[in-house]
Amino acid sequence: MKRSQILTFTILLFATTLFAAEHVLLNSTFDDADLTGWKMAGDVCVAPPFCAGEPEGKYWVAFSTNNEEDSITMCGSNSVGGVQSILRTPYLAIAKGDSQIRVDFKIKFLTNENTTTDVGNDSFMVRLVTLAGPVVVAAFDSSGASPDSKNLTVQGDSKFHPSACASNWKYETGMLQVSYYRSFREPFLSRMASGPVAVEFALSNQFDKNFDSAVVIDDVHVAAQ
Repeated sequence: MKRSQILTFTILLFATTLFAAEHVLLNSTFDDADLTGWKMAGDVCVAPPFCAGEPEGKYWVAFSTNNEEDSITMCGSNSVGGVQSILRTPYLAIAKGDSQIRVDFKIKFLTNENTTTDVGNDSFMVRLVTLAGPVVVAAFDSSGASPDSKNLTVQGDSKFHPSACASNWKYETGMLQVSYYRSFREPFLSRMASGPVAVEFALSNQFDKNFDSAVVIDDVHVAAQ
């Protein structure tokens, strides 16, 4: 066997070993339009394609900070207190021995806030919630997205542009692919593994109710190894 063939075989074997060691905890495309087991509060729903674009499959999940005082809401419901909508995954179990967690999802942010002169008026926070305490996965607001780090990558156009939904939203980002990967250490790891974990997506209207924001998310994947 040639050296190049041996090297290729070794790389493939290594990749296969890593993949086999990964435990998929959640893989939701929302194409079944079923949020059974998910916790929701506010203006949240499974939605078909609309002016913001098209999901990867049939559906994605949309939420907004709209309420009944607005001429239109994203899902026909009211955000909590007119300021917040939340979606949380079903409870997920970390297997004994797992110390690494990966979270992947797609997101598009739409807003009526001033994206050029005001800072951080509306926000979208993604957290890993555990018995050991919360872990921030990523954050977005009406100024932009979290920068890449050793644990986080955000791919796509995160700048705000005039929205294709101009009748309801002034600005929107591109569809962003978010990937988060982190190793945990003791004593946090043992406390986290002692009970359920979940990924929470929370959209909040900061400071005022006058200018709302919305997001769509798709392809939520959570794994551990």
